[in-house]
Amino acid sequence: MISSSSLLHHEDPDAIANRLMQKAHTRDGLPEIAVGIIFLTIAGLMGLLVVFQPGSFGYKASALGMMLLFPTMALGSQWAIKQVRRRFLIGKVGYVETKPVNRKRFGFVFSLAFAIAVAAVFAAYRGLFPPAGWILAGTGIFGGALAAFAGRLPRYVIGGAIMAATGILLAIARVSLEMGFTVLYGLMGLLSLISGCVVLLFFLRKPAEAGK
Repeated sequence: MISSSSLLHHEDPDAIANRLMQKAHTRDGLPEIAVGIIFLTIAGLMGLLVVFQPGSFGYKASALGMMLLFPTMALGSQWAIKQVRRRFLIGKVGYVETKPVNRKRFGFVFSLAFAIAVAAVFAAYRGLFPPAGWILAGTGIFGGALAAFAGRLPRYVIGGAIMAATGILLAIARVSLEMGFTVLYGLMGLLSLISGCVVLLFFLRKPAEAGK
């Protein structure tokens, strides 16, 4: 009979380190909260594109704001997470540095997402949903696969599956691209924000020793 300690002994040390560091990075829910805020902001700006007429000042301002805010918030969120952890959660979290992703696992997830995307494109080619739907379905599928791979936890896998299913359903419903992205990013932002807040709440209720 093979003991668990024997299995750990033969496991790739880099894989163990990646798993532990990823678990440490996501255990306080802050990355999910940051993603939720970013997605909800983008959904709000996309919603303005639905309200305003193309070519109007409001439409152009919303589009410009989205192009400027998305990279700014994406980059700034990492700095914000570090500051919050350092100021309020250092006793529980400590210092966490994310290691590079595992290439073999990334290749598997990418291949799976690509295969699903090819199937979606074939369905679109057969007339199941219009060209705008290709973008919605592809965004949902690849975004969902990326979420599942990046988190490597059940809640991320579930969220990724919901995102993929939502993208495909929006494509089948033949909604406009702006409306589709508003719904897709709005739903995923809300789910991510709620999930992150719940995780953070449970994390804060643990004794300091449990968070180290």
